[in-house]
Amino acid sequence: MPNPLEQSFTLFYESPNNVPPPYHLEAVFRFSDFLSPNPKVAMDIQYLDREEFSKEELLGEGLTEENSFQWSGAISLAWRNRMAVNFEKYKSGSCNPKDAEPFITMELADTSTRVPRFLEMEEGLIQEFMQAIFEVAGKELPLYLGFQFKDEFDVWNRYEGEMSFFELNYRYTNSSGQIEVVSDWDQLQSLMNLVYIAEFQSDKAKEELSRKECFAVFPGDGRWYIAGDSLRKPSGNSQYFDNLEETLQNLFS
Repeated sequence: MPNPLEQSFTLFYESPNNVPPPYHLEAVFRFSDFLSPNPKVAMDIQYLDREEFSKEELLGEGLTEENSFQWSGAISLAWRNRMAVNFEKYKSGSCNPKDAEPFITMELADTSTRVPRFLEMEEGLIQEFMQAIFEVAGKELPLYLGFQFKDEFDVWNRYEGEMSFFELNYRYTNSSGQIEVVSDWDQLQSLMNLVYIAEFQSDKAKEELSRKECFAVFPGDGRWYIAGDSLRKPSGNSQYFDNLEETLQNLFS
């Protein structure tokens, strides 16, 4: 029996009903040649019910005043492989989400429909994919991250580079000036999830990191945050810095 993903298919997504404007959106992804060496997608996003918001209000929320966005082109094999694992687990049926759940439905070439088993988990993947498209379309820049920490041999290292949601990797320059790449996206996600639960005190942060022997993070906002000073552990998490340092050591070893 042929794999239905070999033919063109469409994925429909809408934010949960409890997501208010100007953030509420619906998106359509039309995939073609998905299982070929050159998978492609055409994406169409519509932001709903923004009429009551002024340009200034939208800009103040970090949003653009456009109510729609379209893009089409090739997607990376890394993304195709990642989505294929999920798409192949979709089950036949229709989507009837609760207010806190997104609407997600795949329509195959024969017009039959499939839905994910866990809507909220699948929403995270779709939102990441949209982020990847925004990045490759030039609508948003890749996330620029930096880390300075001691490795397992007590040698200080400093890594800086771009976290690409489109390529699903972190391309960085190491302390020796060499360019390297980490492509284990699951580990990179775990790192980002750990980094961003910290408390960042921007008034104490540094635009330039002059100290060569301090544990510090550059979270993408243009400043370096030093552990114990401008970078504070989350409340109740006494092992936070140890866990973060161990995660960095394991990822870059």
